[in-house]
Amino acid sequence: MIIFGVLNFFPDIPLPWVIAKVAVEIVFVIVLGVAVIRFSLWQRDEYWRERGRDPKHPERFPGHLPPDRTPG
Repeated sequence: MIIFGVLNFFPDIPLPWVIAKVAVEIVFVIVLGVAVIRFSLWQRDEYWRERGRDPKHPERFPGHLPPDRTPG
């Protein structure tokens, strides 16, 4: 990112270099976005695991069946 920041200060960069720079920056943004989303989802799952809940269904309490699966 520092290199791309410095390259923004050069006024006359040839078009092929600008296109390559933009393509690499787009890839970096996508990778960073995916990493942030994965980390956020991992944190959410750990939050519910620490409380003894299923991360996929945190509204259910451990040991309780859903209303449509109650015995009797």
